[in-house]
Amino acid sequence: MTDLALDGVRVVEFCDEIGSYCGKLLADLGADVIKVEPPGGGWQRHTPPYFRDEEGVDTSLQFWVHNTSKRSVVLDLETDEGRSLARRLALTAHIVLEDFPPGYLATRGLGYEELHAEKPSLVYTSITGFGQFGPHAQYAYSDIVGQAMGGVMTLAGEPEDPPNMIVGNQANICASIDAAQGTLLALLYAERTGKGQHVDVSAQEAISMAQETAMQTWDLQKRNRVRTGEKGMIPVSLPGWGVYKAKDGWVQLMVLAPAGKDFPALVDWMRERGMAADLDQEPYASLCSQLSMPFVTQVMMNPESAMSVIPHLVHINEVVKAFIATLGAVEAYEEGQRRQLLVGLVSTPKDLAENRQLRARNWYRSVEFPDLGAVVEFPGPPYRLSETPARIGRPPRLGEHTEEVLAELR
Repeated sequence: MTDLALDGVRVVEFCDEIGSYCGKLLADLGADVIKVEPPGGGWQRHTPPYFRDEEGVDTSLQFWVHNTSKRSVVLDLETDEGRSLARRLALTAHIVLEDFPPGYLATRGLGYEELHAEKPSLVYTSITGFGQFGPHAQYAYSDIVGQAMGGVMTLAGEPEDPPNMIVGNQANICASIDAAQGTLLALLYAERTGKGQHVDVSAQEAISMAQETAMQTWDLQKRNRVRTGEKGMIPVSLPGWGVYKAKDGWVQLMVLAPAGKDFPALVDWMRERGMAADLDQEPYASLCSQLSMPFVTQVMMNPESAMSVIPHLVHINEVVKAFIATLGAVEAYEEGQRRQLLVGLVSTPKDLAENRQLRARNWYRSVEFPDLGAVVEFPGPPYRLSETPARIGRPPRLGEHTEEVLAELR
């Protein structure tokens, strides 16, 4: 059996929603991640949807996806015995992960200072909404709060809409990914020097990076970026730019971008299908021949030229819409790509499950659940290591490994 990248690394995890994905990333790479859970399980175990709609602490799909390859131990940190066992367990680890509010574990003898004093090589990673210090450190946190405070909601959606929440607990995921990176860097340093450290991860800080240039725009131009929706920075429906309805789904076109073939190649495709309408006639033909984002940007900087061109752009876009509407979504995507046009499929979960590229790369991994009499496909790892590939193991049942792990402490 091939060795895994983190074989021999022990992680003790005190995480629920914010940090569990961090533990999963380490566990799939081979770390022995022991998840310490409260009696009855944490919030994530009680989050729908459930496998076969059978509600229970061992059937939450959200828990499954974020907790593969781990072991589960149930300890009550509100009791002396539970705290004592948790402390002994933590001191066997190379890494401790936790996502409690700042100070919670410290009051129970499980904080960084207490554990580090006894084990100086320990890497201790805290993943919270706003970090370990600062005026907001003790503020209540959930993923939607992280997205709002991180700034991404104000950029998501159409201009006429209120700020939109991005689906999928993205603040928590961003925090976990950054925590995994920081943890591995700290582990590398600890292995070289024997010195552990506290890795302090703020979800607000982690997801704020998804704003791209928003903060720099204010810093350099004193101008706030705002929601632009599918139209982007230019408030006009541009031909070959945006989301288009196909016969059975949606596709994203970015033909005007400075990559791939240019707009005339799209017109060639439309002409072959008898769908070019009047685009070979003036005033549209000459406009189509030079249509690109740099051209449109230059035109829009001159109000007089913009007013004369915008009606023509609107008409050309209607012709493109009519053409895409005659195609299947996958057909539009694959044929567009064959022609080197920037066309992307707006994938549904079903599309992803059936995606030929993902299937050809054997990305999905089958995981057996003997107690449920089922084999379930899981998303694969977010990276491929040629010599030490990640493996996806079954998420643990609540307390499944309590006796086994505690026996190791004796």
